[in-house]
Amino acid sequence: MSLIAAPKILLTGNPGSGKTTAIRAIVEALQGRIPTTGFFTEDLREQGRRVGFRGVTLDGRDFLLAHIRNSGSARLGPYGVDLTGLETTGLEALVARPGHLVVVDEIGKMECLSEAFKTRMAELLEGDGPLLATVAAVGVGFVKRARNHPRAKLYTIAHGEGRRMAAEITRTLLRELGDGGTRS
Repeated sequence: MSLIAAPKILLTGNPGSGKTTAIRAIVEALQGRIPTTGFFTEDLREQGRRVGFRGVTLDGRDFLLAHIRNSGSARLGPYGVDLTGLETTGLEALVARPGHLVVVDEIGKMECLSEAFKTRMAELLEGDGPLLATVAAVGVGFVKRARNHPRAKLYTIAHGEGRRMAAEITRTLLRELGDGGTRS
């Protein structure tokens, strides 16, 4: 009997297409059935205006990713990027454990300013464990390599398709991993 490679599922789409909403719905649907580890990225807002981003691990820890009031050499548009939290708390959440699905939201320009993040993502893409991640629809370098990785199945979400796409991916993961994260 040959071993089947663990799924490497990447969701892509334009900003606002529902990638994060879909990946959250998938994780929620898998709760109690397949153990997960990883993190989501959330907007930070003040008076309705986006002022930055933070990461939130699936076990409830958070870390700052970027903020308009951050200074420093790592900048992306108006945001000063803080790689410290990503390279500690974020990477701690991206450790492949037997039977766990690693969830990453997202492989994007900001996260790829970190060499440690890119190294961990390369390990997860090449490794034996399952991976569910969002990836920017546009990007060069590592973002493009991840999006085109030969072991990854890329799903493109168009606006309004998030719920259907989340249900399809959930079914795929349950079929391929089975309840409890083990193959049947």
